[in-house]
Amino acid sequence: MKTIATFCRVCEPSCGLVAQVEDNIVQRLQPDRNHPVSQGFACHKGVNYLAIHQDPDRLDYPLQREGSRQPGEGQWHQQDWDSAIAAVGDQLAQIRDQYGADAIGGYIGNPTAFNALGSQGIGEFFMGIGSRRIFNSGTQDCSNKFAAGEAVFGTSTLHPLPDIDNTDCLLIFGENPKVSHMSFISIADPMAKIRAACQRGARVFYINPRRIESASPKTGEVIQILPDTDFYLMAALLHEIDALGRFNQAVLRDHGNHVDELREVIAPYSADSVADVVGLSAGDIRALADTFSAAKRASVHMSTGVNMGRQGTLCYWLLQMLSFVTGNLDREGGNFYSEGFYPAAKAGRARPDDSLFFSTRYGELRHIRGALPSNLLPDMILDDDNPVRALVVIAGNPLLSVGGEDRWRQALEKLDLLVVIDLFRNATGEYAHFLLPSADMLERPDINICGLGMQYRPHVQYTDAVVPPAHQRKEEWWILSRLLQRMGLSAPLLEQTPANPFGRLEHMMSRHQLDVATLKQAPSGTVVLDTQPIGRLYRDFVQTDDKRVDCCPPLFAEAITLARQQFDALKHTAPPFRLITLRTNYMHNSWYQNVANLKRGQHDHNPLHMNPQDMASLGLADGDHLILKNEYGEVMAQARGDDSLRPGVVAMTHGWGNQKTPGLTVANRYPGVNINALLPHGPGSFEKLSNQAFMSGIPVTIKAAGKFA
Repeated sequence: MKTIATFCRVCEPSCGLVAQVEDNIVQRLQPDRNHPVSQGFACHKGVNYLAIHQDPDRLDYPLQREGSRQPGEGQWHQQDWDSAIAAVGDQLAQIRDQYGADAIGGYIGNPTAFNALGSQGIGEFFMGIGSRRIFNSGTQDCSNKFAAGEAVFGTSTLHPLPDIDNTDCLLIFGENPKVSHMSFISIADPMAKIRAACQRGARVFYINPRRIESASPKTGEVIQILPDTDFYLMAALLHEIDALGRFNQAVLRDHGNHVDELREVIAPYSADSVADVVGLSAGDIRALADTFSAAKRASVHMSTGVNMGRQGTLCYWLLQMLSFVTGNLDREGGNFYSEGFYPAAKAGRARPDDSLFFSTRYGELRHIRGALPSNLLPDMILDDDNPVRALVVIAGNPLLSVGGEDRWRQALEKLDLLVVIDLFRNATGEYAHFLLPSADMLERPDINICGLGMQYRPHVQYTDAVVPPAHQRKEEWWILSRLLQRMGLSAPLLEQTPANPFGRLEHMMSRHQLDVATLKQAPSGTVVLDTQPIGRLYRDFVQTDDKRVDCCPPLFAEAITLARQQFDALKHTAPPFRLITLRTNYMHNSWYQNVANLKRGQHDHNPLHMNPQDMASLGLADGDHLILKNEYGEVMAQARGDDSLRPGVVAMTHGWGNQKTPGLTVANRYPGVNINALLPHGPGSFEKLSNQAFMSGIPVTIKAAGKFA
């Protein structure tokens, strides 16, 4: 039995794992107790990845469909790779030649962010084709951060991290670290750090509509805000901090622009003004402002729960302002930028504002990190004038990830060519013409490129493939490169001399005298970097022309006006119920739906979580059917009492809905409810600044519909 060190690629921390391998079969997957960074921590999603790797429903061979493309219908025929590449490549070339490059679209899923060669291959593929119609899952959960970073710091890839080890006060907006492990930050076991911070006297506040699992007497307290009102609370905190005279004038003078304009924006949002809208007392808001600004060292963090609201970009801007104006940015115990093995902040430098937006029939649009809003992809497929005719989906499942389920099904049916590259025949893949089987994280070599600029402890790690890809599975970059070659286009990853797919990454690492060979010799394949995280932000990493932080970017003017209008509307009319998405330890987006041991007991379906008071007012008991409805659609769900929610707030997990997915045996048996039927879609369903979909605080109505049989 061989013991092989590797690392997890399910989410940002990239925790070290140890695989026990015999006869090229992984027998066991455990946390790596000797890993210099994660130090034996790995969540059960990482450890349970072995169930995904071994799943009998995995795709093993290229498949071509004949006959009906309705889910579960038609015939799948096994192909060899040469035949599959020829068939797909020729059809893509024909569509490109006849209709232009933009007739080919791409949807790129979350796992590609944790696949160094895969993400590189995807970039080369769509650049080679020349298509501008690229979409990704980032517009469902984090594109607001890229847009805000670009405007405030001059770069989309500068995201200051909270210095939890040294802070005296930490505000966490829209994040449940016990479940999500502080998404967007590569940090192992954040709850241990939060627990240690509280033990030495730090105050930790979770601003969240739920009394989340992370909060406890030993780990901090929840401030239960109403959904999608974080912008107004942040503005009020800044307003009250300024009223206390605690803006750091030296920092503003030396490093800030448009400070007066920032003050104009926050002026209407006093604690008294926003109290009813955010669902907190004015006294509690002032107390929080006082505690945060009086702390010797204070830090902030924000994640998906806020990102998915209507003002995600504005919220991330004001989050940075809370850190900056109090002098806590680029300071020990505040927020710092982590360079990593390559200065990502410089690579993400922004373009001039006047080149951001372009006119379309869907209104003014922009690309964020190369992507258009995924909420518009069905519309572009169903467009009569210039439709997307071919769609290549890579490690994604938009049918369960993007709003508008019925519209998605119509769009997928209309495509002339749908190619899905994935581990499984997922819900989207049920409509495919071709299914191309990809290698998983245990079947490919990799480098932790996803952590660049976001590592709490900067390090580089490399892993060989733990086992060779089984059957005919291939890495995504290889599949895409072969398709490019078949189309008569250049495929750099396959054609470089000498052959070395990691050549570009090795060039990036060379500034630290590192390469793959060096990493292979390091314990756990990992080298911890000795970089100075404090004191370099303004000089080395802020990318605005004058190296100053833009405290109120002119680009935000329209969004600020809209936020004010929405505030006025909320003061007069509040929806009866607001739907938020509920994160869980038992799945990851639409991942892990086919893992049987994570579908036990109360986790085998997707109920609507409600405050017991709301249930009583509607005559509902646990297990009752209810109808959840709004202007976008309706679903039937099961009621579940949950006193962690405020009255008027309901929650359901995103990523379910496998009623028509026979290719996933377990998921099909426990399909749950796809809440995308209730989410906004099409024009007006996303934030113009960032392409971020509106997925939180969604108004819904609820009525009883009887008992489950």
